[in-house]
Amino acid sequence: MIQTLIGSNELDAFYKDKFYFSYSSISKLLFSPAAFYNHYVLKQREDIVAPHLVSSRVLHCLLFEPEKYDDNFISMPGKLPTDSQKKIIDNIFRKYLVIENNTLTLEDFSEDILTELLTANLYQSLKTDLQRTEKILTEENKNYFNFLIDSQDKTIVDEPTLNNCKSGVEVLQSNEEVRSLLQLDKSEEDVHIESYSELPIEADAEHLPFGFKGIIDNIVIDKESKTIFINDLKTTGKPLVDFPESVQYYKYWVQATVYVKLVFHKFLKDLPDLNEWNLYFTFIVIDKYNQVYPFQVSMETMTLWQQDFEELTDILKYHYENKDFKLPYELAVGNVKL
Repeated sequence: MIQTLIGSNELDAFYKDKFYFSYSSISKLLFSPAAFYNHYVLKQREDIVAPHLVSSRVLHCLLFEPEKYDDNFISMPGKLPTDSQKKIIDNIFRKYLVIENNTLTLEDFSEDILTELLTANLYQSLKTDLQRTEKILTEENKNYFNFLIDSQDKTIVDEPTLNNCKSGVEVLQSNEEVRSLLQLDKSEEDVHIESYSELPIEADAEHLPFGFKGIIDNIVIDKESKTIFINDLKTTGKPLVDFPESVQYYKYWVQATVYVKLVFHKFLKDLPDLNEWNLYFTFIVIDKYNQVYPFQVSMETMTLWQQDFEELTDILKYHYENKDFKLPYELAVGNVKL
């Protein structure tokens, strides 16, 4: 009840228009309805993007839409500050934006830096405030702060990250299976083949009060063989052989099922020869050692995932229709006993 009272206006605004679930929003709702509520209803969203997510986004962009790299990212020469120092400078930069005084430098925020250091319990063993602020006011950190000013609305990428991503793209593009899946060697004469990258699709769902959406990495449509290939690029810090476990742990199977539904809705559902078409989903996975393997999902596995997804939609429907975002479903309906 408290949750509803605090965010009643936001809740009304949230339900004013139909909500379209993405893989991210589904995952967040299943893991923590309260986190979903804060993010999508109250719009209390975290601005900081984890380094591994930045790397993944850069890799996707360089592989699928290299022409858009400069629109979304800016490369910083050298290395970024350490995570703890970067967090402090990022917080100072937010204050800089609020003040709206473009003459200010990092040194002008010495008092704020001391407060941030105290909150983070960083460098408190040093004897003087000057010694503490000097840990932040290095030339490298000043350059980073100035770089933030010059690169607003873009994601900053340090040189090592960019170089690693470029190496990853080279490995992916040199892999024969990947080249075939993505149709990288497609010529203008191959008129029967269509390909799309980073394609946003939104679709309503029958008998559900919400819809689904997603931005699909790559779709290849072969009109001659009546086959559609959905390719999703995944990076992993684990060995490639462990990826099947990640599919379950991170619920990548949910993403695959949503993408299949979206592609079916956009390209197949109205075709008169619908039953003659085949649709294949493949996770193209690259690990931290730049080892690559395409994990194609079998028809049998996809059928099982689709059945599991139908049960999952009942959970989404419960939370959505009851406006209940306090506890995960099994706890909310009292199914858990010790």
